[in-house]
Amino acid sequence: MNESRSMDRRIHRTRVMISEAFLTIMAKRNYSDISVVDIAEQANINRSTFYAHFIDKEDLLDTIVNEKFQLLDDVLKERCAAIDEVPSFAEPDPIFAVLFEHIFEHDEFYRVMLLINPVGNFSTRLNEMIKAHFFQRITRIGINQKVQVPLDILLDYLSFSTSGIIHRWLENNKVYSPHHMALQLTRLARLGVYTAMGAQA
Repeated sequence: MNESRSMDRRIHRTRVMISEAFLTIMAKRNYSDISVVDIAEQANINRSTFYAHFIDKEDLLDTIVNEKFQLLDDVLKERCAAIDEVPSFAEPDPIFAVLFEHIFEHDEFYRVMLLINPVGNFSTRLNEMIKAHFFQRITRIGINQKVQVPLDILLDYLSFSTSGIIHRWLENNKVYSPHHMALQLTRLARLGVYTAMGAQA
């Protein structure tokens, strides 16, 4: 039992080393120029060790991305499961709060994937996750038959505006805290753009 646990820890540690090495290289070089040899050298392992854990660099990238999205999805489900009302003006919406807290905690990963070396469909997947959780919120609140604009446009607006703000936040080196960012987006959502601008109805 102890041997099995020890082996699991070694496997996990090796996979983390490989993943961290890969992200380090991706911060400096184009994805297309990176080889398994480069990753192995950065991780201080041999190629056979790499291939014992991953098929190729595409498999490694998919694994890293899937693990991060699964983690984000799990936290969103946990924090937002019981929310069935519109958030207050004084507290950030849990969806926004989780997004900014998660990205702050995994800053290097998101900086590489969104700013430095965007590859694959990463941005699309992030948008789809944001959209899915807002759709669940709308369904729980029970206003899916009362929306004021077509639901697909509403969800696109929420997801693309949120991911765009995340992108700019990272570009600006996270000058505001995750809580501040989540609270401002919550207030924008509650007020609407024109009211937030100070325009009178």
